[in-house]
Amino acid sequence: MPRFGINLSKLYFYMCEDLNDEILCALTQFNKNLEQISIIECKNVTDIGIQHVTESQTKLKKLVLRLMNSLTSQALVNVKGDRLFSVDLSCCLKITSDGIFNLVFTNPSIRCLYLNHCKSLDDQALYDIAHCLGENLNVLELDYLRNLDDPINSIGNLSQLCPNIRQLSLIKMFDFGQEDPEVPTELKICGENLKDIDLCGNYFFQLPKLPPTIHTIRISVCGDEDVNDLINRLSDQPFLSSIHLQISCLEENNHAVEQANTFLCTFLPFLGSKITKLHIALPRLVDTAFSLIASCVPNLSHLSLDVKHISNYLLQRYFTGGPKAPGHRLKSLRLCRVRISYRALFAIARGAKSLVELETSHMSSVDDRFLSLLAENCRHLKNVNFNGCKWVSDKGMAAVAKRCRLKEVRIRATACTDKSVYSLAQYCPEMEWISHADFSGRPKFTDEALQHLRNSCIRRVIC
Repeated sequence: MPRFGINLSKLYFYMCEDLNDEILCALTQFNKNLEQISIIECKNVTDIGIQHVTESQTKLKKLVLRLMNSLTSQALVNVKGDRLFSVDLSCCLKITSDGIFNLVFTNPSIRCLYLNHCKSLDDQALYDIAHCLGENLNVLELDYLRNLDDPINSIGNLSQLCPNIRQLSLIKMFDFGQEDPEVPTELKICGENLKDIDLCGNYFFQLPKLPPTIHTIRISVCGDEDVNDLINRLSDQPFLSSIHLQISCLEENNHAVEQANTFLCTFLPFLGSKITKLHIALPRLVDTAFSLIASCVPNLSHLSLDVKHISNYLLQRYFTGGPKAPGHRLKSLRLCRVRISYRALFAIARGAKSLVELETSHMSSVDDRFLSLLAENCRHLKNVNFNGCKWVSDKGMAAVAKRCRLKEVRIRATACTDKSVYSLAQYCPEMEWISHADFSGRPKFTDEALQHLRNSCIRRVIC
């Protein structure tokens, strides 16, 4: 084993149950030339294994340790290298701020740092990152860090000391109550080169102060925000070209629904041309708002609708008209629990010919006829989600599998059987993911069928 790994420059293990500390030690005992190490969701690897695999790896450039729940800060004690520029510790729940300090203090060359879902981190980690990495830092992701006591000052200080950050992600970083809506205005994010910022899940009454360098922004709203102030602040961004807007009702009552629809009707005429991704989760989408989506959002590539009540006529028109139809340009369409007519559904299958990703989950009107039309017209499909569509069966899945090079398939709570698995194995060799059984066990595929799928595909299929 040691001689086998002597010339390796990259290690990549993904959901490998057989991988353990001993194997990692054997692979790297005589090999100190690794440039990339990626170990993702390997539950039998502990701190000791990571210490062995990173020891004396002075040529290391990229380190990925994602979804390693057993790792603590001790796993990082041997991570030292002048060339290390990217570290991803996302979902390492036990790594603390002390571990981050040792990492950034001994590796000031790090330019890209990903700490999403590292729930044991506190404010001190952000201050240490700012102090140790400073101007070197280009990319920073801090999604779902809910253990911070003072995120406003922590992020403000970090953005000042790291002026060269190009990409900053702060999903669900802040938690402000509606009783004090003015608090978020204190947040100021600096940066000389900040181009991409993700603020999804933070429902600011007023948008934080941002540098005039933003190209792409992702924001979440519920409708009670100061929409005119938001329009003015975004309009003042001279380079802004892409807005990812997520709108949802935090409270399901008529007043909240009306507020959300009014927000859309006010916002879209001014900044709709810059919206490229739009996610709407409302009990009801009024006709005026949907009409504005069709007329004022010409660059939309991703549309997600989790809406119970919507105009089927307008939805049908959105996908009707050939290449000139607004829906023809969509790359991603997600529909969840939408009450939709067959006429509107078939218009989607005929008109959304550019789709790469499609979700029509928990919709009783989705059946094999719809899937057959999809197969005829939407040949670029790679990811499909038919969860909860009880009329989807082997016939429809076979049609899609034959004509589309599928990579990800979700068919929980459908009528599919082993025949669908064999169809995917025969026609989709690039399959990577299949999600099939719900809590009731439907559909129940045999182990033989799933193993045949794994053996038939180029890459490992996660079932």
